[in-house]
Amino acid sequence: MIPTRVFALVVLVGASACARRPAESLVKQLRSPHPETRIKGAEGVLAKKPPAAEVLPALTDAFRDPRAKVYTAAARATLSLGDPGVDALARLLSDKDAWVRCRAAETLGLARPVASRAVPQLLRALEDHDFCVTGKSVDALGVIGAPAVPGLLELLKDNNPAIRRNAGDALGKMPLDQQSRAVEILLPDFKDKDEFTRGEAAMRLTGMGRVAVPVFLAALHDGDVDLKLRSLDGLEEVGDTRAEVVNTLMETLADPARTVRLRSSAVLGRLGQKDEKLAERLLPLLQSKDTKVLHGVISALGDMGAAGAVALPDLIRLMDTHSETAVRSEAAEALFKMGLTESITAAERRNMEEYRRNNAP
Repeated sequence: MIPTRVFALVVLVGASACARRPAESLVKQLRSPHPETRIKGAEGVLAKKPPAAEVLPALTDAFRDPRAKVYTAAARATLSLGDPGVDALARLLSDKDAWVRCRAAETLGLARPVASRAVPQLLRALEDHDFCVTGKSVDALGVIGAPAVPGLLELLKDNNPAIRRNAGDALGKMPLDQQSRAVEILLPDFKDKDEFTRGEAAMRLTGMGRVAVPVFLAALHDGDVDLKLRSLDGLEEVGDTRAEVVNTLMETLADPARTVRLRSSAVLGRLGQKDEKLAERLLPLLQSKDTKVLHGVISALGDMGAAGAVALPDLIRLMDTHSETAVRSEAAEALFKMGLTESITAAERRNMEEYRRNNAP
C-alpha cells in the first residue's frame, strides 16, 4: 500500500507534468511558421490559462509577426495573463523593433486598469523617435487616466517640445475631471509672482493643448501684462480658432498695453494661416474708429498672406482714403505681405502716387 504522503506527492508531480504538457504544446504552436497554427496557440492560451512564465516568451515573440491576425491574437492572449502579461508588454516598449514597441503600446491601451503598472515605461515611450510608438503611448496613457497624471505633468515642463506636446495630448484624452485636476494643479504657479515659476507653468499648460485655453482666455482679462503675453504665446502654440478664442483676441487688439496689442495681432495672423475663415470674422473691425484696433487687424490680415484675400477691397479702401498716414501705410504694407498679384499691384500704385507727390516740381 502506498503511503498517503507519497501518494499525494505523486499526484502533485503528475498534475504539474500535465500542466506543463499543455503549456509546451501551446508554445510549440506559438512558434510555428504557419500563421493559423500560431493563432490557434494564442487562442489556446486564452482558453487554458497556462502558467504565464512558460508561454509569455513565445507570445511576445509573436508581436514580431507581420501578419495582423497573428499579433492581434497574441495581444489578446497576453492581456488574459493579467499582471505578468502587462509586465511583458512594458518590457516590449524597449524593444529594438519600432513595430513591436508600437504594438505593445497599443495593447496596453486595452488593458485598463491593470495597465497602470506600465505607466513608467509608457511615459518613457513618449520620448520615442517613432510616431506610431508615441501615438499609441499617448492613447494608452489617456485611457489609464489618474495614475498617469503626475508623470505627465512632469513631462509638460520638458525642454523637448515634442515630449511636451505628447504629454499634453495624453492629458487631453483623459476624462474632464482629470484634465481639470491638472489645470488646477498648474493654475497657482501660472499666477505666481516669480517669473521662472510662472514661465514653467505656462509651458506646461501650453503642452496640454485645448484643455488650457480657458485659463489663457481668463488671463487676457487680467491686468498683468506679462501674464497676458504668456497667454497669447500659449494660444498661438495651441492653435485653437474657436469663436470664443478669436473674439477674445479681437477684444485684446484694444488693450492699453502696446506690447499686448502687437502680440495679439501677430497671434491672429498666425491662426488665420491655419483657418481661412478667420479673416472673414475680422472684417467688421476694419470699420473701427479706434486706430489702435485698426492697426492690429490690418497687420493680422497681412500676416495671413493669401488667406486674408477676403479683406482685399477693404484694405485698398483704407490705403486710399483713410485720414491718417500711418493707417494708409499699414494697409499698403499688409497688401504687400499678402503676396497676391492684385494686392501687390494696388500697394505699388500707392507707393508710386506717394513718390510723385513727394517729388512734384
